[in-house]
Amino acid sequence: MIRIIQPFFNCRYLSVMGFVINIDTMMLMIPELLQVQQYVLTYRFSQDHLELLFNYIRASGRCNNNPTARQFQAIFRRLMVRCGVSASETGNVAALDNIVSLSAVEMSSVEAVEEHPSPFANISAIVSDHSYLPTQFGGLVENALVYIAGFVVKQIFRKLSCNVCRWSLVRDAVPASVDGNFHLLTLKNNGGLVIPSLGTVKVIRVSEKVIRQSRAPKVAAVLHIVRGEIGTEDVFRLGEHIEETQFGIDNHHSDLLSSVVSVFHKIRLHHTAKYACLELQKDSTRKKLHKTILFQGF
Repeated sequence: MIRIIQPFFNCRYLSVMGFVINIDTMMLMIPELLQVQQYVLTYRFSQDHLELLFNYIRASGRCNNNPTARQFQAIFRRLMVRCGVSASETGNVAALDNIVSLSAVEMSSVEAVEEHPSPFANISAIVSDHSYLPTQFGGLVENALVYIAGFVVKQIFRKLSCNVCRWSLVRDAVPASVDGNFHLLTLKNNGGLVIPSLGTVKVIRVSEKVIRQSRAPKVAAVLHIVRGEIGTEDVFRLGEHIEETQFGIDNHHSDLLSSVVSVFHKIRLHHTAKYACLELQKDSTRKKLHKTILFQGF
């Protein structure tokens, strides 16, 4: 029977009462547990693992640590995709062991893996940080560029009125001859995503190389280098439409190239600025005293 000292019912002694309850509970449980096992790890009974999970969920919400049901669903899916919760180094709980929470490997069986092979199995991807001066991108980067290319085309369609140019930026179906670069787009596509043409993907791939080689380059500099890399190649397969729209040194091929590079450059600048801001704000007072500021007085 658990012993509770009468004065501990005062609100000032709730923490002491919790210690007493935990000690008495462990004293009653340990003799029973030692009958079926050799030792008892009391750390496994603590709530640190649950607190680490909650810390990751709060951190995923950025400045908002009270997620809605839909936000919690998205965060939980992200945890499952990453196959585990990594311990936070700046949280109020420190991990004392190597226990993996929400491990997708433990939850799935060998038979399930054989029935549903990963579409990324044949892609040579580097998990660690890659070089910022690449000669050839890995499979993950190539899939991400193809996915972003579809978004770039969707943005260009808002201002593009030429039907020939619109058809040159897209294709009806995923090309079967491409070695795995359209896997991510295929997995995410439920009928509403734009499938970019190979020429659009090539222009974005060259733009990505130029942006990584330079530090925050201007769009004019990126466009100049991309024009030099592409040369006179008809990447958008416009054919005679180039001559039909020739006006001085400008034509629709040149306009499409400028549009693709400028939209992609804007997306990459927003991405770079976002991570630069996070790096500057990681040691801010607001982030350190986040709970105190939001729940002051409690």
